[in-house]
Amino acid sequence: MQDYARYDIKDFLADEAFCRWVLHQKPADNAFWENWVRNNPDRAGIVTAAKELISEIHHAQDYLSEEELQLELQRLSAARKSATEELEYTKPSANWFDLNRFGRFSLAFGVFTCLIVLVYFYTNSPVKTELPQVSQESLKDKQDEQWIEVTNNQTNTKYIALPDGSSVRLSPKSKLSYPASFVKKEREVLLNGEAFFDVTKNPESPFKVFTSDVVTTVLGTSFTVKAFDQDKDVRVVVKTGKVTVSANARQNKTAEAEKNELVLLPNQQVVYHRDDQKMKRSLIENPSQVGPADIASQSLVFENAPVARVFESLEKRYEVQIIYDADLMAGCQLTAELGQEPLFEKLGMICKAIQARYELIDGQIVIHGSSCK
Repeated sequence: MQDYARYDIKDFLADEAFCRWVLHQKPADNAFWENWVRNNPDRAGIVTAAKELISEIHHAQDYLSEEELQLELQRLSAARKSATEELEYTKPSANWFDLNRFGRFSLAFGVFTCLIVLVYFYTNSPVKTELPQVSQESLKDKQDEQWIEVTNNQTNTKYIALPDGSSVRLSPKSKLSYPASFVKKEREVLLNGEAFFDVTKNPESPFKVFTSDVVTTVLGTSFTVKAFDQDKDVRVVVKTGKVTVSANARQNKTAEAEKNELVLLPNQQVVYHRDDQKMKRSLIENPSQVGPADIASQSLVFENAPVARVFESLEKRYEVQIIYDADLMAGCQLTAELGQEPLFEKLGMICKAIQARYELIDGQIVIHGSSCK
């Protein structure tokens, strides 16, 4: 985390999180910065000055053409280079209004850096780079929390240990924000991008992952959330346990938002379509066996076994729900050895043997068949 207590004007101007707060005033950013200023009153003057300068630069862009903006950037870059060549480094004055020779260079460098940041914001999806919102009611309890923001700019997955013992594997080009410590009976984080969560179980403190579109709620489980801004869909995939996914109400929850909620079990996923703001539940493409590896590696062997027992065994192995007409198929039996074939290949073999077919509906497996007499 940045040591903002050591920042001067140009440091704040060059800080992406600070510029985002000034320009967009998102609730989560407001909560962090307002709390930080309260805890660091001696830096309030510098923060105010930096905010005013960023605002002035932002308003100035309304009167500059693209060509004029590029010329100004080139001029500031040249000034910075010239000042660097003729000046040795000295510590900036604590009073930034003391515009001595180095002070003028330092301020120009800050303006130059801030302009670059502003150009980046307004040419690279200015709205979509914002952190997702949580409800206003929830934010009332977060004013005194200190938030940590982690961005993965690497090509490999980044491991993050959360305060409650939960872990996160943050994918490249993704960002996670979370409190320095979870307070009261809630554990809430903000995600922009993709991450795999392995959540420590705590029935008294639900764990919630907020994105700009959906809220994923668990008590203790493992799952993946994929919510990149450029994607048309948001996807939540469950590995273990039970997960609830609901639409993210930007203000207080409405009755309509509460209806747009689905419960997911292992090997299930939900896809939230941003265009029509609807969610669809389904099984993942290749369901995996759930449970200890030594048990999952064992083959399922059946000899003249009722098909009901076969379906029951598959339900336990994959924690999926298989729906069929038990009375109609009471006479169906199966002799087979089911090993490490994919689940859907197993189902295909079973259905061929009993002259049936299967269909995937709303995250469940539905068997259509007839009597085996």
